[in-house]
Parts: sequence; C-alpha cells; structure tokens
Amino acid sequence: MPPLSFAEIRSKVAQHLRTAVDAEEFEMKSAKLDELQGVWKVDVEFKKPKAMFSETALLMVDATTGEIREFRRGY
Repeated sequence: MPPLSFAEIRSKVAQHLRTAVDAEEFEMKSAKLDELQGVWKVDVEFKKPKAMFSETALLMVDATTGEIREFRRGY
C-alpha cells in the first residue's frame, strides 16, 4: 500500500489536533516521510481557541493508515 500524500497527512494532523488539544489553527513547521519506519514525522505549531500563545507538538503518523503512533506536546 503506498504512503499517504502530504495533503492527506495534513488533513489527518488537523483531525488529530482537534481531538487531542482542541486546536483548529495550526502550522506545519516540518514534515518528513520516513519510509524505513513507515511514518510521517510532523512538527506543528498550534494555537488553542482564546489562547495568547502558540504551542508546539511532534506527531508521528502511520504513513499508510494515518493513525497516530506518537504524540509529543511541547517538545
């Protein structure tokens, strides 16, 4: 099965951020497909509703299913 595209990963990350931290707005600082591990490594900066400051997170997303393998907030 081929890996998910960048656009598909961006959509998955948006869904996961809504679920995990209730964030609607985010910016992907970097995204890399690690074919050896079968994951997308995505660094994001997000801002929760009514928050003054943005936060960061690292997400490791399964490259074929889009499921989260690892989530680190404020790394």
